[in-house]
Amino acid sequence: MSKRFSLLLSTAAVLTMLGTLPAYAADPALEANVRKTVSPQTQTWLADPAVVDAVKAQNAQNKGLDQAKIDAMDNDWKAAAKAKSANPTYDKIAANAVTKRLKEVTDKSNGRIVEILLMDNRGLNVAQTGGTSDYWQGDEPKWQKVYSGGSDLYMTDPEKDAETNAMLTEVSVPVIDPASKEKIGVAMIVLDTNKLGN
Repeated sequence: MSKRFSLLLSTAAVLTMLGTLPAYAADPALEANVRKTVSPQTQTWLADPAVVDAVKAQNAQNKGLDQAKIDAMDNDWKAAAKAKSANPTYDKIAANAVTKRLKEVTDKSNGRIVEILLMDNRGLNVAQTGGTSDYWQGDEPKWQKVYSGGSDLYMTDPEKDAETNAMLTEVSVPVIDPASKEKIGVAMIVLDTNKLGN
């Protein structure tokens, strides 16, 4: 979870419990524009062999993890983020080749894409262009709605970012293995909705 969205997602979690959080933006035109922006035809990196192979490799590596181990890893990450102390797992992810590739995608997006978070089939971070307060996203709608729930797209209603005043939405889409056509993970893409038409 990015630091700038921690308050937003806390609010979203409350609304989800109350059953009032929409699965998609209330504006159909915005949703159509978002779908076009994050489609595999537009975001070709979603099928990039390096991205797909990284997700598949982490899926294989973490196949034997039980929930207790995932929780422990997540708690270690959260504690390090809160204390602003050393986090070897984050450092490894931040320096990996896929994170560098995704940073190139955001840099070349003319401001449309603010952040990308790539997750595996357990909801664990594979690559990320921004800081996150947690390692496991498997308990959050951005992963659950797409991976477990089967939606082809999940987006939050746009919210103003306090730092930049941009209207941002988090959009999650499945990562599909082009060879097997199977869903192997989820990509969450943060978009500046004011720049989608640029």
